[in-house]
This record gives sequence, C-alpha cells and structure tokens, in this order.
Amino acid sequence: MLNKPNRERLERLGHAAEAYVAHVFGATLDLHDLSAEGLPYFLTDRYHFWRGELQGRPAVFMANRGGPLDTADIAKHRDLARRHLGIQLVVLVLDRIDARVRRRMIEHRIAFLAPDSQLYIPEVMLDLREGSPIEVAAPPEHLSPTAQLVVLGAVLGRVVDQKSLTDLAERFQVSVMSMSRALDELVAVGVAQADWAGRRRLLRFNATGRPLWTAIEPRLKSPVRKVRLVRGEIPFDQAPMAGETALAHYTMLGPPRVERRAVLASHWTRLAQHLELEPAWADEAERIELETWAYDPLVLSDDGAVDRLSLYLSVRHEPDERVAQAAAQLLEDIAW
Repeated sequence: MLNKPNRERLERLGHAAEAYVAHVFGATLDLHDLSAEGLPYFLTDRYHFWRGELQGRPAVFMANRGGPLDTADIAKHRDLARRHLGIQLVVLVLDRIDARVRRRMIEHRIAFLAPDSQLYIPEVMLDLREGSPIEVAAPPEHLSPTAQLVVLGAVLGRVVDQKSLTDLAERFQVSVMSMSRALDELVAVGVAQADWAGRRRLLRFNATGRPLWTAIEPRLKSPVRKVRLVRGEIPFDQAPMAGETALAHYTMLGPPRVERRAVLASHWTRLAQHLELEPAWADEAERIELETWAYDPLVLSDDGAVDRLSLYLSVRHEPDERVAQAAAQLLEDIAW
C-alpha cells in the first residue's frame, strides 16, 4: 500500500503532467487512475497507472512508485502493459530526466513525459522540449521496408484495410511491433489512419489503387540491397523471379541471358546453406544473379515472380531504354 508522501507525489506528478501538456501543446490528457485489474501484480507494485488520451488516441501513462529504473526493464514492462491492456500508446511519466536517461529512452524508443522538461512520443512522432517551440517530427523521406510492403499490398488490392496489427503482422510475416511502427509511419505521411475496434488498433487507408500509388510513390525505394552471383538450383517458391527475368515474365521484353532472382536479405545465408549454393564468377555461363531485398519478396509474389510494383521500383532508374519501356508497361497493365 502506498505511503502518504508517495501517494501525494504521484498525485502531484499526474497534475503536473496534465498541466505541462495543456500549456505547451494545448491538449488534454484527461488522466484517470487505472484499475489494477488485468495487470500483473509486479507491474502494479512497481508503477502507478493512469488511463488517458493523446491526440485523440487512447493512452496509458505509468509512473515509477520508487526504486531504480533500468531502460531495458522499462521497455519490457511497457510491452507487457500493452499486451494486457490492449493499448499501444504507453508513456512513462518521470519526475525529472537527465541527459543520459533521455538518450537511452530515445535509443529504445520509449515514450516519456517529464513535466516542464520534455514530451517524447515516437508513436505519434512528437518531441517537445523545455524552451523549444512545439515541433512535430517531419514525416520520413522514405518509408521503412515494412511500411513499404504494406502500402504496396494495399495498392495491389490485397486485403489489408481495416485489419488489426496482429492480422497484418501475420499476413506480412513481421513482428507486431514492426507493424505498429509501420502504421505510425503511414499515418505520419498522410496516407492512412489508425482506427480502434475495442482493444484492437486497425489500419485504414485514405485512398486505394492509383490515387494511393500516386500519393506514396515518391517515398518508396528500390527493395534491392545487394546482388550476389551464385551457382546452383533455386526453386521459385524460395526465390521468385526478379529484375529483367521478372520483366520478361510480365511484359514483351525478351528474357535476359543471366537469370535473376530475389530473396529476403536476412534469409540469404540460410538459403545458400540449405540449397548448397556456391559463389560464381561474373563470366560463368550458369551463374544466377540473386538480389537480397529489404523485405520478403515472397509475401507479394505472384506466379513465381516478385510483385509488379516492387519490380518497378527496382528497375525504374535503369538507363537501358528497353527496361524503362517494360517498366512503364508494368504500371499500365495493373488493374487499378
């Protein structure tokens, strides 16, 4: 049970947090003590929890009841609170913060609020500091690989709209945390919104098809990280056609002399070992060019080839006029 001084400290801290956010951001946190029901005892023993909101999103605020704080533990405890409460936006409220703790919190992307000092919420790309004007971080110049994969799936008509983060993570074979960050990015660049259905956070795009592609294309990058030369047999269901090989599959472009495939970069080593692939020389007739990608080319692949949009992004800057014309044909043939 809380002793009186600590209870009063937490009350003052909650009031100070509300006052600070109202003063610098013009927002109301609307904090209410959160029932301990549904949370593990060791969490409620270590932290006091409030329920509130930030920028129209449900949020949970947690403050240390006393004792040392370790950044790695805080991240674990935040994730536990997220899972048990079904709310992704969890903010640590601190009495004060020094430069060392601030740096570690930001490195671990832990949202925190230190009244009269700083409000850092990476989920909504917000970073306010004492003595500084209100600053919302600029949307990213380019999307992360996961965000790009999801938006390409949406443009291609794959069912992603109004799906929960868990459903999307399973569909695109990434972690729920990566999917949560991808949703935040898509919201930040203005092409999507985050809806709520009970405890589930849902993705909703503001447009579909060609309008969505037009809005997001400038922020998309080639998924290709590196091209390796190998020798061996590679099934299409493990490394689909890519580059000019995939262009020849989709368009009237003639097939290249050297076959090209694609694989997720983090799967490359395992694939090479499993299939016993060997390095090849640039002049070997039987060589295969194997692209390693920032996201899994199999997720959106179709009939043994990488998807049309990822393929377009990987070849759109090729100087060869034949390739440029085939790339343009890719977009014309999509049923927007």
